[in-house]
Amino acid sequence: MKRKHIFCLVLILLSKFGIAQLSPNELRFNLYNYNFFVNNEYKGERVSGYTLPGFRFTPTLSYSLNKNIFIEAGVSLLHYWGANKYPNFVYSNLPSWEASQYQNGVHAMPFFRAMWYIDKSVSFSFGNIDYRNCHLLSEPLYNIENTFSGDPEMGLQLNVNTKRFKGDLWLNWQTFIFNNDYHNETFCLGLATQTKIISNQKFVLTLPLNAIVQHLGGENNLTNVKVHSWANLSFGLKSDILFNNNFSLYFGGDYLKYKQLTGNIMPFKDGFAQFYYIGAKFKKVNLKLAYYDSEDFVSLLGSQHFCNFSNNTPGLIFDRANQFYAKIDYDYHIAKKCNATFYCQLWKQNKITGNVMLPDYSGINPEFPEKVIRDGFFSFSVGVVLSLEPSFLIKKFR
Repeated sequence: MKRKHIFCLVLILLSKFGIAQLSPNELRFNLYNYNFFVNNEYKGERVSGYTLPGFRFTPTLSYSLNKNIFIEAGVSLLHYWGANKYPNFVYSNLPSWEASQYQNGVHAMPFFRAMWYIDKSVSFSFGNIDYRNCHLLSEPLYNIENTFSGDPEMGLQLNVNTKRFKGDLWLNWQTFIFNNDYHNETFCLGLATQTKIISNQKFVLTLPLNAIVQHLGGENNLTNVKVHSWANLSFGLKSDILFNNNFSLYFGGDYLKYKQLTGNIMPFKDGFAQFYYIGAKFKKVNLKLAYYDSEDFVSLLGSQHFCNFSNNTPGLIFDRANQFYAKIDYDYHIAKKCNATFYCQLWKQNKITGNVMLPDYSGINPEFPEKVIRDGFFSFSVGVVLSLEPSFLIKKFR
């Protein structure tokens, strides 16, 4: 009953926003094409480097039933240069080969979404959802590579975008299980909000609040993995100083929390992180410098650089660690519905210590009893993404 009451309350609140303006009765052919080349040169024992060269090609047909209902269907195709076989599994960052079945030529997935434009500021999506803005999450909580190389997210999404408030509530259903299946049911539930406390022509003060829950489980499968759930929470403040339309400075900080809600397969039960940053925007260039400090922290959707355990050395966990982070990106408008994005990320890991644990993380591995001590090291990532999103009117029905 409580879930029904909450859902009804949401609908009542949304109904007060009015009606959006779409062009009704239009049949369109749409193309979403993202061509990417990313080179990740990672050092140390936190994560191994890799290269992502390829493209995602998603042709669709869309039809607007009326002024506020929109449906779209097509197919999403992912291809990596030089790859001929693609495992049938959930793709995120650099996919792992974890399936006995595979596809030839491309990794293909159906694409479908139905959208209800409740207002110019509010929309509700059913099916494939929009994650191109990283769900409004900061770098420690969401890896930008998911926006072009990860599987299209599928589920439910509520977006709100007003002058003083942005909100993204989504459910990404990652893995479905059949009766007596051999893998687990997985989904991710997230909420990201940005509230402008102060907003004028010279200064903006924003309060970001985020919550992510990742679930792994299922009741009718044959795996030995029981129910596991984890959460990331964060809150902070961000200040923007606006000099003119072309130049602004910003600074802020976030406090992040990790919690293992159920299960025990992660090395930590709970942890925290702090992310302080300063940056500048000049036209289409954005420069960001940050300091990151973490202890027993796991980022559920972010880069491995922001986690306190190793992804390439089994059992290795790190003590409290800190690093400097820098990012610069440039968006170049080539033509209508055609843009190129260039970006570079740099991680300067300071001196780091840790221990190699037993496989179940119950204690230090007796084969490696000594403390792991590593001097600081640099890692960097450079990438370019060419985006084309043309839309062609096929017919307008009366």
